[in-house]
This record gives sequence, structure tokens and C-alpha cells, in this order.
Amino acid sequence: MTRRRFLAAAILASPLLAAADAKWLEPGWVKTRVIRTGNGKPSHRLVHFTDVHHKGDRGYLLSVINKINALSPDLVCFTGDLIEERKYLAEALEIFGKIKSPLYGVPGNHDYWSKVPFDGITKCFAGTGGAWLQDEQRVTADGKFTITGAACLRSRQAPIPANANTQNIFLMHFPAWVKKVG
Repeated sequence: MTRRRFLAAAILASPLLAAADAKWLEPGWVKTRVIRTGNGKPSHRLVHFTDVHHKGDRGYLLSVINKINALSPDLVCFTGDLIEERKYLAEALEIFGKIKSPLYGVPGNHDYWSKVPFDGITKCFAGTGGAWLQDEQRVTADGKFTITGAACLRSRQAPIPANANTQNIFLMHFPAWVKKVG
């Protein structure tokens, strides 16, 4: 094989490999990372997950929820892309309802693109003791955290002030957009 043919084959194969990774490998990954803040004994356990893109793989989504519940968090944060298509919403919400901790979340772009009404999502998250947040904030039932959720509908939104009496958590689907907030 000549150098030219090798380079041409590598260039042509790259998009196929990236697509294969996105379709078959990455969607099944669950990455667990423990982060400690401060030097003392941890006082709160939080779980964050995102980009589920549920499309009917019930077993996989149940395994994610079981991993979350096994961690026994004080609260769970979800930063969008619950479903890939409207037809999967009911199943996704039924499975999300199994989360045993207050679940707070914000919509992602796929949640908007699927054109589902957010009423069912709002009810599901409230059923766990949490909330579906769209440019609003809530103080947790124990009064320890203020969760602020940005819906990402506008390119610039008014900043929501932090609560000086609690720990503050900011949820947004697009991390790069944080610079646009206030």
C-alpha cells in the first residue's frame, strides 16, 4: 500500500469510525466520577447525569437509574436531553420516577426538538420531591441548596441571583453558554 492510499483510506474511514463510536459505543457508557470539595468529611452526596437520549432501551435506562439509587444521593441533577423522540417520553418518565431522591432538571435541545409538552416531565420530577426548572430556582426541602435551572431558550437571559443562605447549584444543558448568563 502506498502512502497516498493509506492517507486516503484513513481520511475516508475517519467519519465512519466517529459515527460508529457515536452510535454503538458511547451511548452505552456510564461514567462515574467522585469529586470531593473541601477537606472535611463530606456532608452531602449529589449525583449529576445528562444526555440520556432515551430511545426505547429500557434495560439500559433502568441500569442507569439503579446506579443512581445505589449511590443514595441527597439529590439528583439532570441537565437535559431526556428523550430522542416523543414516542419514548412515557417510558422514560416511568423509569425516571423510580429515582429515590429529589430530582432536579432542565431541558436540553432534544427535549425541545421532540416537541413534547413539559407537563408530564414537571409532574415526574415533582413526584420525586424535585423540580423541572426553566429559568427559575427552588430551595430544596431541607433548605440546604438552592437549585437554579436555565432553560437555554434565549441567547441571553437575566441572571438569577444566588442565595447567600444556602449552597447554590446551577443547572444548564450547554456548558459553553454559562458565559452568556449574566
